[in-house]
Amino acid sequence: METVDTLIIGAGISGLLCATELQRAGLSVCVLDKGRGVGGRMATRQMANGRLDHGAQYFTVRDPRFQAFVDEWQAAGIVREWFRKIPEDTNPEGYPRYCGVNGMTDVAKHLASQLEVHRSQQVIDLVRCDGAWIAQTSAGRIFAGSQLAVTTPLPQALSLLATTGLQWAGAALPSLEKIRYRKGLAALLVLEGPSGLPAPGGLKLKEGPLTWIADNQQKGISPDVSTVTLHADSDFAERYWDASDEVRGVLMIEAARPYLRSSVREFTCHRWGYTLPVTHWPEPYFENSGLKLVLAGDAFGGPRVEGAALSGIAAAQNILNRSGSLKMAL
Repeated sequence: METVDTLIIGAGISGLLCATELQRAGLSVCVLDKGRGVGGRMATRQMANGRLDHGAQYFTVRDPRFQAFVDEWQAAGIVREWFRKIPEDTNPEGYPRYCGVNGMTDVAKHLASQLEVHRSQQVIDLVRCDGAWIAQTSAGRIFAGSQLAVTTPLPQALSLLATTGLQWAGAALPSLEKIRYRKGLAALLVLEGPSGLPAPGGLKLKEGPLTWIADNQQKGISPDVSTVTLHADSDFAERYWDASDEVRGVLMIEAARPYLRSSVREFTCHRWGYTLPVTHWPEPYFENSGLKLVLAGDAFGGPRVEGAALSGIAAAQNILNRSGSLKMAL
């Protein structure tokens, strides 16, 4: 069994950027994820030859550390600016809203292509033994790393770390356990024709049950098929979490009808158990240096894509500092 320098659990933007920074600094890295794909909520789905972003819809950039990555992605043709301003912006010029050229998952796929990433590997048991972290997956595989970074949604991370039997968080554990996430519900629609939404194709709503309507054709990721993404508010998601698509999906479509000019050809719904953290940890990561353990993700960096990204970058720097690496990733 090969032991890498750092084992990372979670192939969302936080885990992938953490891994990228460490690899660029010369450390060996292995990323595990329970899903068939990568990116977490930076997700894109295909329906009826169309494409839909059904998780995060775009991201903004304010920190130069994240901007450096976005500049790389733009130069490589991975991302582009979708639009710049919404009415809620305090800056009169707005901020660039970036999206993947073919969907939000483009960023995660690009990062993963340069890393050792193992998909469909749900970690079910963790052990700290002889100075290494040993992870066993439901598929029966075993992975090992001298250091461990867990970047899954925090409730999942806490549940996983409970299998270690270690007092890894000490007095901080109750505070970590208090961090909660809102549930999310998306309806993915294929329309008979153009949606009729005003340019640029994204509409933020202030009153439920919907919070967001997006025209993926105007966005540029579904040029040949008219597709629309609907996001419900957390109250609706909670209430209709276990309802059938014929109930919750139809209700969401009815709420969207005043904004759509075309009828719905087909639809499906997607549940997000962990959308946005209601509160987050005051630091960009949590560490136990003695155990060579770090936790990162949106529960630490904040609910925006950039927050999760910066948490992963900060966690990588922590690991590099701890490992004594002289080659900085930032």
